[in-house]
Amino acid sequence: MTVAHFDLTGKRAVVVAADNPAGEAIADAFDEAGADVARIPTPEVATVATAIATAADTLGGIDILACAPDLFLAKPVGEITGPDLEAVMSRNFTVPYLAIQAALPYIHLAGQGNIVLVTSVLGERGLPNTSAYSAAHGAVYNLIRALAQELAPAHISINGIELGWMDWMTDRIDRTDEHAARAVRFTMLKRAGRAEDVGPIAVWLAGSGVAFVTGQVFPLDGGLTQHL
Repeated sequence: MTVAHFDLTGKRAVVVAADNPAGEAIADAFDEAGADVARIPTPEVATVATAIATAADTLGGIDILACAPDLFLAKPVGEITGPDLEAVMSRNFTVPYLAIQAALPYIHLAGQGNIVLVTSVLGERGLPNTSAYSAAHGAVYNLIRALAQELAPAHISINGIELGWMDWMTDRIDRTDEHAARAVRFTMLKRAGRAEDVGPIAVWLAGSGVAFVTGQVFPLDGGLTQHL
């Protein structure tokens, strides 16, 4: 194992949702690791393909795609409206799906590549009142597993980073909600995650060190999922 596995010099990386804390941290880490980085603010579904094409033209191709869009929703299932469901699914699942779809022709031209999707522990372990949000991230979880098999023959890896309780998520917790409070209290490392925790694992997943790793979702949660 050498530091070369974390060197992205010469790689062309596109980061979707680089305007949120996780996406910004990933873009900064890719830049620090030597990649040429195109940062795309969280797009609407209708603009994803155009944004990817513009980024690819700017970079001269795509070797790495990272997606980190996130729209949280906490409501009892009986109160979730059609527009609520559409918004959560569109942002958390459809945007990364379409980004992958748009980026793949460029990654295929590169001969190999790496895709990194940021998801949530709630996609694996749901909590009350998070049914729509958990379902959207559960879809991302299974997208990673399905595409790992589909893309492996083309030497394209796809993996995920599963975020737990992060320090920018303070507006998501109702301290009077027992289940929500438990998600904070049971983080084994006794702190919230920080943006700077996200970048290093993203660089690893985007580099040559994952040549034999695909279809995996790595918890970045301080041990939270050991208790949920």
